[in-house]
Amino acid sequence: MFNCFVDINITQKIYVMGQMLYDYTKSSIKGVCSSKELFVKEIIKAAKILSVHEKDKLTNWLFFYTADKPEMQKWLHEVIDKKILVS
Repeated sequence: MFNCFVDINITQKIYVMGQMLYDYTKSSIKGVCSSKELFVKEIIKAAKILSVHEKDKLTNWLFFYTADKPEMQKWLHEVIDKKILVS
C-alpha cells in the first residue's frame, strides 16, 4: 500500500515539473519574439527538456501564439520543417 502511494506522489511531481517547464518555455518564447535566433534557440532548448506530450502542447500553443504574427509564423514553419520539435 505504501509503495503505491509513493508512486502516485512521484508521478504527480513529474507532471508538475513538466508543466512548470512547459510554462517557463512559453514565457521564454514570449520574451524573445523579436529575434529569430533567440526564438529558435528557445525551441531547441524546449525540444531537449520537454516530454512528448508537452512538445505537442507547445506546438499547438505556438501555432495559436503566432497566428497574428506573420514573421514568427515563418520562423515557426522553418523550425517545423527542420523537425526540431519532433519526438
